[in-house]
Amino acid sequence: MFLSVIGCIIMYLTRESIGILFGASTEVNTEIAKIMPVFLLSVPFVAILRITTASFYATEKSMFSYVLTFIEPLFMLVLMFILPPLLGGQIMIWWSTVFARILSASLAVILKKHVDKKEMILSKCHDYHPLSGFVMTHEKI
Repeated sequence: MFLSVIGCIIMYLTRESIGILFGASTEVNTEIAKIMPVFLLSVPFVAILRITTASFYATEKSMFSYVLTFIEPLFMLVLMFILPPLLGGQIMIWWSTVFARILSASLAVILKKHVDKKEMILSKCHDYHPLSGFVMTHEKI
């Protein structure tokens, strides 16, 4: 999270020359400089979402990873259909991506808390193995 904030600060401070760095014309570079702050608002939320998604994959909770992977573009699609006609045209296309990422990160935090709570309850009841999800019993054969 710290690195994403530092990266955002650097990009914000250099926003007027980023387009030129990649070969954009002066007109396009001016538009990039206007829109860049909007995108930078969503970077910390993207960090939360990507790390949480990776943690679900790593702990074999693939269903939650799939939900988080596919919900962000779905939120973007819905918001891109709704926001521009209602609230101000093309600028709302850019804001739709920010809102979609905030909603997705919020869902990621909610799912992570749900999974952690479930694992804590199971681990108190039995010898619960969090990676496999199986309850280990100690029966003699």
